[in-house]
Amino acid sequence: MKIENIDFEKLAKNILLFLTIVGFIFSIDFVIKNIDLPGSINVVLIIPFVIFLMPYLILSLYEVKKIEMKMQIMPRFLRDIVDNVESGIDLISAIKATSVNDYSVLNEDIRKIINQLSWGINFEKALILLAKNVGSNSLKRDFLLVIEARKVGGHVEKILRELSKKISNENLRTKERRSNLASNTFTGYISFLIFISIIIIVYNNLFVGIAENMNNQNHLNDIEQQNHEDAKMNIFLTLFILLSYELAILSGFLFGLMQEGNILAGAPHVVLLTIMTFIGFFFFI
Repeated sequence: MKIENIDFEKLAKNILLFLTIVGFIFSIDFVIKNIDLPGSINVVLIIPFVIFLMPYLILSLYEVKKIEMKMQIMPRFLRDIVDNVESGIDLISAIKATSVNDYSVLNEDIRKIINQLSWGINFEKALILLAKNVGSNSLKRDFLLVIEARKVGGHVEKILRELSKKISNENLRTKERRSNLASNTFTGYISFLIFISIIIIVYNNLFVGIAENMNNQNHLNDIEQQNHEDAKMNIFLTLFILLSYELAILSGFLFGLMQEGNILAGAPHVVLLTIMTFIGFFFFI
C-alpha cells in the first residue's frame, strides 16, 4: 500500500527491525547484569522476539511469498504477450491486450506497465519498472537481457517465450527442492528437540545433583558457599539458554535457505523453534 509515494509496509518493517535491535540490546544488557537469573533471562529474551521480531519476520515472509506467487504467474503473462505478437500485432499493443486477462496477484503490476506504456514511457523503462514492482532481482536481470537483445535486433517474442520457459523451470526446481528437503527439515526439528531434551535431562539430573551433593558435604551450614554454588549453577543454565536460542534462530533460517533458497523463508521455523526453546526452559527446568 502506497500513499504519496510512502511504502507503509517497508516503513513498518524498518520500524519493527529498529525496535527489535533496541529490544535485544536491552535484553543483552539485562543478561550481562543478571547472568545468575536464568528464569528471568528466558522471559526477557523472548519478549522482544514475540513483540517485534516475530511481526518483522511475518511481514518479510509475506513479501517473499507474494513475490513467489507473482513469479508463478509471470510465465503465463509472457506467453500471452508472445501469442498476441504472433497473432500479428506489435509488442506494445500485445502487452496492452493482456489487460483483459486475469493474473491474480500480478494484475496490479500489469495494469501499471500498461498505464506506463499508454503514457508514453518507453518499453525498456516500463519493463524494468515491472520487475521492480514484482520485487524479483532475477526477473530484473532477465528483463535487462531482453532489452539488450531487442536493441541488437533480436526477435523479442522468441526471447520472451524462452524466458517464460526459464522461469517455469526455475519454479519447478524450487518446488522439487522444497519437496526433497522436507524430510531433512523434519529431521532437523527432531534433532533440535533431542538437543533441548538432553539439556533438560543433564541439568535436572547431573548439574542439580552435583550441587545438592556439594551442599550435603558442607552440611548446609555455609550459607555463603551454598549461595555461591547456586549462582554458578544458574550461570551454567543461562549459558545453555543463550546457546539454545542462538541454535533455534540459526537453524530456522537455515531450514528456510535449504528449502526455499531464501533465508527469510525460514521465518516460521525460527518462530516455532524459539517458542519450543522458551517452553522447554520455562516449564521443564
